[in-house]
Amino acid sequence: MRRNTRTAIALIAILALMVSMLAACGKNSSDSAATPTPTPAVLEPTATPTPTEVPATPTPTPNPLDDMTLKQVYADDFKVGVALPLNMLSNPNLQADIAANFNSMTFENETKPDAILNRDACVKGLPETYTEPVIHIEHIEGSMRIAKENGIAVRFHTLLWYQQTPSWFFTEDYTAKGAKVSREVMLKRMESYIKQVMEYMEEHYPGQVYCYDVVNEAINPGEGDPNGMRVKSLWYEVVGPDFMNYAFEYARKYAPEGVDLYYNDYNCYDKVSQILTVLQPILDAGNIDGIGMQCHLTISNSVERQVKKTAEKFTAAGYKVQITELDIGIEDESDANIELQAMKYRVLFKKIREAKAAGTIDIDCITIWGLYDAASWRADEYPLLYKYKGGKLVKKRAWYGAMQDPTVKAIEL
Repeated sequence: MRRNTRTAIALIAILALMVSMLAACGKNSSDSAATPTPTPAVLEPTATPTPTEVPATPTPTPNPLDDMTLKQVYADDFKVGVALPLNMLSNPNLQADIAANFNSMTFENETKPDAILNRDACVKGLPETYTEPVIHIEHIEGSMRIAKENGIAVRFHTLLWYQQTPSWFFTEDYTAKGAKVSREVMLKRMESYIKQVMEYMEEHYPGQVYCYDVVNEAINPGEGDPNGMRVKSLWYEVVGPDFMNYAFEYARKYAPEGVDLYYNDYNCYDKVSQILTVLQPILDAGNIDGIGMQCHLTISNSVERQVKKTAEKFTAAGYKVQITELDIGIEDESDANIELQAMKYRVLFKKIREAKAAGTIDIDCITIWGLYDAASWRADEYPLLYKYKGGKLVKKRAWYGAMQDPTVKAIEL
């Protein structure tokens, strides 16, 4: 019995040990953590990046001058004129701007002698036409009508000039190879020509022409005449150095009352004394009113010395003054040159206006010689106030200078 008891106790012990081991295994199994499944990271929502702020293109500040015109700005000072070929004034794309900005007009070529003298009629009419040359001016009719409709006065350029006066006008038979006529015959032709032109203009366009350039560019010191007269001229050769005296005498004789008579020339600042000397007997006779200063300038010319001071000398001598052929050239259209050109236009108009107000210059018109750059005789120097693009005029910086825009400096460099 004792042996069986020991066996039973051993079995119980073994069983207890097994139960204990199983319990331990169960505990270890439950306490051993499996590889944890990572908790997904909570991603913060990605913010839409703020774009870099691009400044809006500013709305340009309207320039009040764009609602004004040249003739309005100088209404109390002087006329503002323009030189035009026939086709421009009749161009509907240009007509409104021309009428708005200008109240004086010069024909660029259509009233010069070679455009008016009718050679065929002169030849066919001989001998009756020997001292009575035949003229024709019908070609300006359309432009004169448009000018009248738009209140644009006309300055007539020019009766006598050594250029653009055909050589046949000075010959016996009105041919280029003919012998030159006598002084007496040429004076008769001169008087007839001036008379016919003035009477025609007044009959057909009464009151529209307010001044005539009677003689153009007759003084050129250095050619041998003691008073500086241009010797290389058929007027000088055939009539003599006093031809200007007769030209102004005839012009005064036939000019309508109130129409001014001008002598016109270039580089006046270089020949003031000669001009005044030659014109003095004409002034004494009461046959001249004014001197036209052409003023074909560049940005290097001095407005103060070459324009203002010269005009003051002429006024002091008893003459009215006009700037008759103004343009200001530049070498290229760099930003610097464009601005200098605008400054020069502003200074010129400003100084002339101030001198007019002060009474030191008696001026009644400033004429721009041409409308836009591409049509200018100095097209490669871009000398005018406008460009022509897309069928319309475009104001240049120079236009704003002439308009006295305060953003254009009123100084000469």
